[in-house]
Amino acid sequence: MFQKTLSFCIFLCFILGASFSQTIKGSVKDSATGKRIPFTNVFINNTTIGTTTDENGYFILSRPDLPSTFSLVASFVGYSTATKKVSIGISETKQVDFILTPLESVLSEVELKSRRDKPWERNLKRFENVFLALPDDPVANEVEITNPWVLDFQKVKPEKGPNYIQATAQEPLILENEALGYKVTYYLQDYKFYKNKSSYYGLAFFEDKIPVDSTEAAEILLNKQTSYQGSVKHLMKSILLQEVSEQGFDLYKTLPEQMNRRRTNTYTVELGESIISIQQDSIRRIPLRNGNFRIIWPDRVEVHFLRKNWRNEYYVDIYHPVGWVSAPLGYFDIDRNGVPIDPTQVVLSGYIGRPRMGRSLPHDYVPPTTFENLVAEVDLEEINKNKWENKRERPFLTTNKPYYYPGERVWFGGTMLYKNQFYRDTLSQVLHVELRDERTQLIFTNRYRIESGNIAGSFDLPDSLPQGDYFIRAYTDWMRNYPKGDMFMRALPVLAKGLNVENQQIPEVDYAGDLIFDISHSVILEGSDRKALINLTIKDALDELVPAQFSLSVTNSDLVAQIAVQETIISSYDWLDEPLMEGFTVSPTFGIEYGITVEGKFEKTKKRDPDINPITIVRGDLEDYGVVKTDSSGYFRASGLNFVGWDTLAFAALDQKQRPYGMITYTPRTSPEFNGTFPKNQYQKYEVIEYSLAYDNFGDYILLEEFVAEDTKIESLAENYYGYGAPDREFTSSELENWPGNTVASVIGMKFGNGRLGNFNYGLNDGEPLLIIDGSRYLYNEGETANDVLQNYLTDEVKSIAVYTLNSNVFGLAGFAGVIMIETKRGERKTKDKRRFNDFGFAKYPVIGFAETNPFPNIPDQNQPLGQSATLYWTPWTSEVERSYDFEVFLPKGVKNITVKMEGVTGEGIPFWKIFQLEL
Repeated sequence: MFQKTLSFCIFLCFILGASFSQTIKGSVKDSATGKRIPFTNVFINNTTIGTTTDENGYFILSRPDLPSTFSLVASFVGYSTATKKVSIGISETKQVDFILTPLESVLSEVELKSRRDKPWERNLKRFENVFLALPDDPVANEVEITNPWVLDFQKVKPEKGPNYIQATAQEPLILENEALGYKVTYYLQDYKFYKNKSSYYGLAFFEDKIPVDSTEAAEILLNKQTSYQGSVKHLMKSILLQEVSEQGFDLYKTLPEQMNRRRTNTYTVELGESIISIQQDSIRRIPLRNGNFRIIWPDRVEVHFLRKNWRNEYYVDIYHPVGWVSAPLGYFDIDRNGVPIDPTQVVLSGYIGRPRMGRSLPHDYVPPTTFENLVAEVDLEEINKNKWENKRERPFLTTNKPYYYPGERVWFGGTMLYKNQFYRDTLSQVLHVELRDERTQLIFTNRYRIESGNIAGSFDLPDSLPQGDYFIRAYTDWMRNYPKGDMFMRALPVLAKGLNVENQQIPEVDYAGDLIFDISHSVILEGSDRKALINLTIKDALDELVPAQFSLSVTNSDLVAQIAVQETIISSYDWLDEPLMEGFTVSPTFGIEYGITVEGKFEKTKKRDPDINPITIVRGDLEDYGVVKTDSSGYFRASGLNFVGWDTLAFAALDQKQRPYGMITYTPRTSPEFNGTFPKNQYQKYEVIEYSLAYDNFGDYILLEEFVAEDTKIESLAENYYGYGAPDREFTSSELENWPGNTVASVIGMKFGNGRLGNFNYGLNDGEPLLIIDGSRYLYNEGETANDVLQNYLTDEVKSIAVYTLNSNVFGLAGFAGVIMIETKRGERKTKDKRRFNDFGFAKYPVIGFAETNPFPNIPDQNQPLGQSATLYWTPWTSEVERSYDFEVFLPKGVKNITVKMEGVTGEGIPFWKIFQLEL
């Protein structure tokens, strides 16, 4: 009976609302002068309903279809925008007066445009993707902001919570939406862009655009209908009228994930397990006195819309849109048109959270009772292009000095550039660096770690290397899927000993007043050491310190000349704005490397051998191991090994009795061919007669092929895991006391949901996480899982638990699925087994790992006298420096002048390159 009465009340509201006019009248005044402001815009937020004040500053709005509750907005150029909440009943007249405050300063269009730069352009592109339309939405090309220069972006670092990008607008944004036929004046109130989410809020006034002809009018009508179907307004109105199923919606309550069950992507399997169907009768609708309705909502509801076909990335067995609606308060209020009164009460994700302003309809839009055929809402070609564009990466490398001599060590450092910064942790962790001569012949190549997007390394030039114009080429294997122009190249001149380069004037870079560099120094004697104490700061136009990351080198100015034209981080950053070549198709032949990667081929030796085979890979004497599966053609690929120099890898396909079968062939890695032009610096050489040159010879020269395999065994990790970086999550003894009598499995499950640690991989099976218990690697029995093992340990007998997910790459291939390190109070499981790896039947191949890391000796050996050298200080890439940067440089005898070069990027994304010449 209650439901029938409620439905009748709703129907009556619609009828009465159409029969009696509602009136709002008032005035708009200047807060400073008290005078009324003529021709002020007054409108109802998110509607086409609006008017302007007359010449005396008065306005009047009278319509039969006003919402019962709404935000009334008053806006005039040069004044702050004002809003007021208004509730109005049937046939009621309301008096609403506004007082506007003049803005202190309004920049001209020319002034606003002059402040825009490359970081601003990148922020604008991101803003448009969040605000206007997703790149794969066909309307993305039909909606634009005609005055984007009014936007300003800044990075915010709150005391609590993650950093974010915030946008503000000095004037309203003007949107021209050709797809839906609206001109929208948008007053941006707030915009935040986080690492994995974004939000914006503002006030909008819609104006209908007049179609050019009947064809355009039909297209606009169809786009409006498509945008409405399956939208949150469509859903809410369906709930209000109890027409959920009739309108094509199915609703499901989502259940918390179960620790002992892994969620699948199959709808038929999940129905009744992780989602339960909701009947519309169970959703309570409570009429409020102001004419709105309160909807009592389950915590999180999965919404299926059955009247559209849709590419489904969540379920593999259904082909319609799926989204989620959450109500943090357990309820939300809507008006009689299904419009949420307070948008913050409703959290949308999935399909229902896709619409941006490009798909937004005014709240007073009246949908037809029947719908024509709907148009496409996704551009498949744009989806594919955007997918690969987001995964583009490119290294930037800088060196400790601009040219070298045979036998010297070259230090380099830098950072990875990402088209989408938030893909950083899922992309390459291995960089290939080559040295080639002027005939483009490969001199040598080596692999270096990419750690948190940063790069540091060195290599030695052979004593016998002829002088000439060499160059560095750097790339990741993943980059080989993209245009060759993405690969980084840097000129590396090599001079014969006894020659030097004429010094060149370095042009100053104009940062338009946004960056101001300052350096100060002093020289002190400390015992027998002479040191330069140097302070560096970067400030903005407001004299505020600017956070930055950078490489830093200090050279002896009398020994090292400067070369003016060379690759800098400023020119490299232009790549971020270069789109993929028109018509270029990405074919992902090369995978993402998360560590040293090996590939090979399994061949059958018996007809009964299966098509897909598990390949066991062992490094050395069980220093690392893992299992990967071949594809049906026998190809296999494993990524995640972590070792330095040469080592032996053993490969075998093992049957259930651990006996090898078939034949394994290892595929050596090949470098990509080089074609095209390479960078070459312009410089003049001269023979040094009047003084002696000093060279950067640090340590013994090591041939690349003479690296020795590391002897450290995995058993030492539990005793000294801090040497491998802090774990992603750690449970100390005091924390474990909060879960007395619980199993370790339940503790891990509470923090990681279904127990799956979820390390990143590309097209590989995760397998079970590596377990290290009291310093010993745990070897699983057949069919045994980590959860089975951890059920046997209680928190009362455990001293600590360390969990590695993102940082697990330091454990090599065995840690690919994550690492759980447990120390018990008794240490009973400390292994005494001294057995060696039995490699009988395994195919064995020598494989080269990462290059050895040779940090620059910024602090010299105190037991040896300080010798002459060209490079005095080198830092490949600092962590973000938020204030001033202080460092000390040890000065050999006779050094009178030094050159300080810093090259990096600010926290706002502005690349910079700066050179200081200091007289000591």
